[in-house]
Amino acid sequence: MRKAIVTFTDRGEAAAQRLREKLVIFDGAKEYDAHKKKDTKGLHKFVKESFERGRDIVFIGACGIAVRLIAPYLEDKTKDPAVIVMDEQCRHVIPVLSGHMGGANELSVKIAEALGGEPVITTATDLNGKFAVDNYAKENGLEIENKRDIVEISSRVLTGGRVVIEEDLFKHDVYITVEDAKIRLKTRPVILGIGCKSGVTYEQIEVYINRILRDYRININEIGIVATIDIKRNEKGILEWCDEHNKRLLTFTAAELMMQKGDFSRSDFVMEMTGTDNVCERAVAAAGGKVIVGKEAKYGITVAIGRKYEK
Repeated sequence: MRKAIVTFTDRGEAAAQRLREKLVIFDGAKEYDAHKKKDTKGLHKFVKESFERGRDIVFIGACGIAVRLIAPYLEDKTKDPAVIVMDEQCRHVIPVLSGHMGGANELSVKIAEALGGEPVITTATDLNGKFAVDNYAKENGLEIENKRDIVEISSRVLTGGRVVIEEDLFKHDVYITVEDAKIRLKTRPVILGIGCKSGVTYEQIEVYINRILRDYRININEIGIVATIDIKRNEKGILEWCDEHNKRLLTFTAAELMMQKGDFSRSDFVMEMTGTDNVCERAVAAAGGKVIVGKEAKYGITVAIGRKYEK
């Protein structure tokens, strides 16, 4: 889900097929084969709709064509989807838009690794191995309060400024200071623990999670982290749900889950299959949360909800 591919040649179409086969997150991606349809208006409509619906776009073709196609729909780095350009031989994968916030850099690396190509990263902080505040926010399930401050922080980091990270002990918000520049990252306090049988679909997960969030009056935007067991790290339905809603996925080994202390529900069957007696509740604890909604199960899906511990 939330993925789109645009091709311009038969070889580009073949490369798109390889991408779908190698990376599960592209299985089911929307595709527009411009060389077959030869419809300029249709192509622009496809790109426009992809931006409106937040779909990350991979163009398999020339950078210039991609830039001209996306230009009318650019808004800002906090809202634009990831845009990536790849040549039809899969040699070079270039993040063109939303490298950090939209995850284009990270996605380019995944694509390059899957297809045996080379990611072409041009972001200054990445090239110089420097701290990137937008990466930090995404990796820790935090929301940047004032996006305009990112430029100030990054410019000071690149000139050698010392990064100081402080946490508000009451709100768990994080303040990052570099010299005279300061930015606030707001906590998304909810942790969603999930387990499922193999093959559960995105649609089933979407319906069930929405029902639970509605029943317990929890806003999906409060979820900062999704947590599960490591054997589910490539579970298509879970990956698609996290991708669709831009949630960070954390996975833990069975041993790490069993180390968690608390009053968790137990299942001998789950223990036999996974090596831990409970996935969803223990995953919440492993991710640093206190369970507030215990294990709920339906459609082969188990869900628990927690909040980050207050200090």
